[in-house]
Amino acid sequence: MSNSTREELLLRALKDLGDNELKEFKWYLQKSDVLERFPIIPKSRLDKADRPDTVDQMLQTYCENVLEVTKKVLRKLDRNDLVQILIDPNAEPEAGKSWND
Repeated sequence: MSNSTREELLLRALKDLGDNELKEFKWYLQKSDVLERFPIIPKSRLDKADRPDTVDQMLQTYCENVLEVTKKVLRKLDRNDLVQILIDPNAEPEAGKSWND
């Protein structure tokens, strides 16, 4: 998968998060117990980050693993609809719908 495609998928998923969900998403990126083997992103790099900036920080930190990390955090937020977008880019998010993958 090309970098621009990854970037676009990430941005699309983050755009579907409400402001409070985005805040919680960024909070999880700072929790080593959630990310397990992946590095955290320091709070100072995420504090004022908007959606595109958050995508850039994630790409810099996680490179090839960025989609795996994103799916892990989205599952914590109970946003399996957005996990499905990362698995199948042609899927449309459906509020309140859970996907099994």
